[in-house]
Amino acid sequence: MTALSVFVSETEVVSEIGCLGTLRSVVDRLSVKRVAIVCDQGVANAGLLDLVLDAFGPLHPVAQLFTDPDPSIADAEQASCRAREQGADSVLAVGGGSGLALGKAVAVGLGSGRPISGLASAQNPASAGPVPTVAIPTTAGSGSEVSSVFVLRDPGSPAALVVRRRGYAPRVALLDATLLSSLPRDPMIFAALDSLSHSLEALWARAASSFTDALAKAAAERVFAVLPTCVRDRDPRSLQMLLEASAMANLACGNSGLGLVHALSIATAVRLPHGYQNGVLLPAVAAFNYPFVSPDIQALIDRLAPLYDKIEFRPRFAHDDLDGTMVDAMVDVAFNSPLHINNVRHAGRRDLCEILVRAGAPVSESKQPTVRD
Repeated sequence: MTALSVFVSETEVVSEIGCLGTLRSVVDRLSVKRVAIVCDQGVANAGLLDLVLDAFGPLHPVAQLFTDPDPSIADAEQASCRAREQGADSVLAVGGGSGLALGKAVAVGLGSGRPISGLASAQNPASAGPVPTVAIPTTAGSGSEVSSVFVLRDPGSPAALVVRRRGYAPRVALLDATLLSSLPRDPMIFAALDSLSHSLEALWARAASSFTDALAKAAAERVFAVLPTCVRDRDPRSLQMLLEASAMANLACGNSGLGLVHALSIATAVRLPHGYQNGVLLPAVAAFNYPFVSPDIQALIDRLAPLYDKIEFRPRFAHDDLDGTMVDAMVDVAFNSPLHINNVRHAGRRDLCEILVRAGAPVSESKQPTVRD
């Protein structure tokens, strides 16, 4: 008997340059009264939040809740309490992966009334779903605007808290590349490589299907085609294609699951940007998986090096990025992650160490097991 193939998409996606102008009508359709805006602090500082507020017109949010990169469980609990105290019945999440993750956490906190720290367990689900949420991404990377997953830093645990449950995705996502035009070069590249890692991980995931393959391949093709143009001259149509590719890649990996790239990049001991980590790890994991994937996926992998050359991204950790303790944590977290099991090729601890060495991490020979797991 073959494995069941189940594909789920919960989010209405509105995509076009200028579609931010539909925000007021989108919110009106949700029949909500008090909107809590959750936003990346950097996005607000760049003036992008002002564009969103202008699109509201006379409708004013009940609260503006800001987050710095890599929000923690405590940040989410605090933001949820503040939104609840002010009577919010919906959320507008604006930003990159961090802002959207916090927005979804606040929506779940408002809807369930339960501590967010207890929502990761499948045996301890929330009694109610999130309040209605509209997501507006300002980077083309995480695709969190169409995802039922949110990730929060958990300082008390080796790995980040990953909360995933059907019904947790935003109700509506507005994809408007106008909000990407002022994105600095490095954050644009890191985000796009995160998106590309979602595509390729979806293709070499054990739970991949014909549905996820179609989205993942199309998304990867878009990133290969337009990322150099986006970095060079910020062509609006290319930026829109990149933004749509990000959402497509997340729809793929959200259904297929992820693999070793993300298993290695969720250790709380490492505070490097998530997209940067994934961009560095992607070619090393791709090389490890190469003999175990189909020729069409190999052909996509073969395009990684030329793309990296065009955007001038070196897929190796800098000498001061990691220390031995961090690397040990990455291996331990990855080996104990379900993402490690979903990878098309089994990886023991020695394999994980070798992947990190290929990516420039400082792993000594003495720390590598002599026998494969």
